[in-house]
Amino acid sequence: MTGWKKIAGITAFLFFLILLQVQNPEINGPFKGIFGNVVNPFIYYSSKTSAFFRDVWSGYINLVYVRQDNLELKDKNDRLKMENSLLREKVLEYERLKKLLNFKEAYSFQSVACNVVGRNVDGYLKYIIIDRGSEDGIEIKDPVISFEGLVGSVSEVYKNTARVDVILNIKNNASVMNKRTRAVGIIRGNGEGQLVVDYYDRLDKVQIKDELITSGLGGVYPKGIAVGVVDRIDEKDTGLFQDLFVRPVVDFYKLENVLVLKR
Repeated sequence: MTGWKKIAGITAFLFFLILLQVQNPEINGPFKGIFGNVVNPFIYYSSKTSAFFRDVWSGYINLVYVRQDNLELKDKNDRLKMENSLLREKVLEYERLKKLLNFKEAYSFQSVACNVVGRNVDGYLKYIIIDRGSEDGIEIKDPVISFEGLVGSVSEVYKNTARVDVILNIKNNASVMNKRTRAVGIIRGNGEGQLVVDYYDRLDKVQIKDELITSGLGGVYPKGIAVGVVDRIDEKDTGLFQDLFVRPVVDFYKLENVLVLKR
């Protein structure tokens, strides 16, 4: 406590001397020298200390402004990234729709463009949901395609939506033709995510990677729509037919836009 009193006393004395100098700048003589020797070092170090804290404060303020600028730049960068992502998605959608339009022009059918709004392609009964229904003229058994090829056919219709059983569905089947040899068969889903062609002529010289298209037989699907590629051949030693295992050309997990064909 005594030490603090000494410091307070010295501080008060120095303050008194400074005040005296300020109020009486004409002081001279020996007292002036003593005054200068005592007070000037205090004033010097006080000014240095003041300058130090002023610089520290100024640096802090600058850091605050820099941090604020960085936050604004980050926010702007995030917005630009989002806008860029949305723009890329628009470009991809435009490309898909352009391909669908080109595909549509190859057929003499009216068609309704639809978005896929739901899907169940992992289950036993594989299907997608589209955002068009009876109000848009959608009917049961309408064929559905994408720019890649055959998707399936409409199985249920509601006011503003419809269900499409894809060709992987075990309840769906279509007459297909080997694009190279012109032999025909019936393609269906086997319930395990594969396409199988039944009733395919055992004597036909089918090969791996042969392309299959719709044959136009059966009255549901127009002729010439790409269906899949032969992946495996199950040759029979006896009988009239052989079985083909086919990889579909449509990726049902990534399907976003389709066309419903109207006769």
